[in-house]
Amino acid sequence: MIRFVKLIAGMRFFVLIPIIGLSIAADILFVRGGIDLVYFLWKLIFGIEGADTPGGIIVHIVEIVHFFLVGTVLFLTSFGLYELFIQPLPLPPWLKTHNIEELELNLVGLTVVVPAVNFLSVIFEQQEVNLAVYGIGYALPIAALAYFRRYVLV
Repeated sequence: MIRFVKLIAGMRFFVLIPIIGLSIAADILFVRGGIDLVYFLWKLIFGIEGADTPGGIIVHIVEIVHFFLVGTVLFLTSFGLYELFIQPLPLPPWLKTHNIEELELNLVGLTVVVPAVNFLSVIFEQQEVNLAVYGIGYALPIAALAYFRRYVLV
């Protein structure tokens, strides 16, 4: 019986796989966002074509910030998984994760932001289809996730 308990307790270290994977994915998004930001600023400063329309500037900046935000959520999720399954980390209180619901809230928030950023880029592109179709398609999952966050996770 004691062996079985030790085996089960040791299985928590399998969580290191998503922890490492999420950290690597976050780092890649940070690097990609940084490269895109430098390249975009370069195009903006030197007046290279494609960076001069106001809508294009806004969309591109939001997409770059989105890389950083997604990376941050992945990084915080890896911290949270480590704290929940391995051991507490010396983090400030606002970064501490106390339960899995806090990680779910981060994921729900991220899932709401992704379609919003995608819809923003669709708005500024010329479309042959009515934008209302896209808007409804993006609004329904956002509404469902807001309901989930409000009534299920609370």
